[in-house]
Amino acid sequence: MQFSARVTTITQDKLLPPVVDSILGSNVICLRTMAKSPKMWVGETLKKPIKVTKSTTGGSFSGMGNFDTSAVQTRINLSFYPKGFYQSVVIPGIEKAVNKTDAQVLALVGTELASAQDDALDSIGTIYYGDGSGDDFEGLGAMVDDGTSVDSYGGQSRTTYSQIASTRTASGGTLTLLKMATMMASVSASGAARQRPTMIVTDETVWNLYETLLTPTVQANYNAEGYPVVTEDSQPGRALRGTQGFNSLTYRGVPIVADEKADSQTMFFLNENYLDWFKLTDNDLQTIKRPGSEIDGVYREGKDSSFQWRGWLSPVNNYGEVTQLLALGNFVSFQPRRHGKLTGITTA
Repeated sequence: MQFSARVTTITQDKLLPPVVDSILGSNVICLRTMAKSPKMWVGETLKKPIKVTKSTTGGSFSGMGNFDTSAVQTRINLSFYPKGFYQSVVIPGIEKAVNKTDAQVLALVGTELASAQDDALDSIGTIYYGDGSGDDFEGLGAMVDDGTSVDSYGGQSRTTYSQIASTRTASGGTLTLLKMATMMASVSASGAARQRPTMIVTDETVWNLYETLLTPTVQANYNAEGYPVVTEDSQPGRALRGTQGFNSLTYRGVPIVADEKADSQTMFFLNENYLDWFKLTDNDLQTIKRPGSEIDGVYREGKDSSFQWRGWLSPVNNYGEVTQLLALGNFVSFQPRRHGKLTGITTA
């Protein structure tokens, strides 16, 4: 009921912690990539040699033989530059002072820092599906492509070196188990567990389409027992039960998750063994952990955020404090051929 001024003028309202996040959506594969123990950036550019051809200096012989001793070039370097993302946090001084009175329910500074980190992670999650153009981190749009949209990767041409091309297949509108099987085979090495997808990521619509392909018995099992889930730090290729995380279906034992950041009408077959976040640290910046108690949302269960910050700065002509949260480095895949995607999926 709506109370009158007889009550409201003498009754103190009380806020209930924590703040509920009602805007940010799921961000599965980006969180998992960043949640892995980050690899540290080294050098002006990040370079790694990859083998792109087999040596031809071997073969059968008899007697003394006539061996081929020519030098054969079999490797090239993939090279990536570090990039950065910032998120500003602004605390007006008078608001901070008011918040520090006895009426405080949640600390303003801590809540704003937590909210800013969540916002930054959400924005990076969107970038993670992009093509790395401009100042953006390298994303799946660049990693998982055959040259159709991004003709070079890591400074090398996919036309010249097809070995750095992913498998990209137009579904023709329909999603079938046969098309999924063909994609799985295309991006895997037969019999090698490490050389096959560990996660299939898609949008909610395609996730639901895949579920319709399952037999009624399997669907009934999911409905009765609940979906397996994947978390930020569960092992690649593994789904869990009885824990918090993102619901998943499975295909050949590989979790399939719906990611709200994912490209529409697209199903990504990803090998997380070859998806890495290389973190660049600046000794002049401070390391900051990602708090989880102030904001109740999809990022609450997170661990290390890979963010650093500048510390609080006081502007000369303003009463308040300002800082920036910074993520430096890049997303990298040194084995693009172990990823693939089906595009243009509209029905099952």
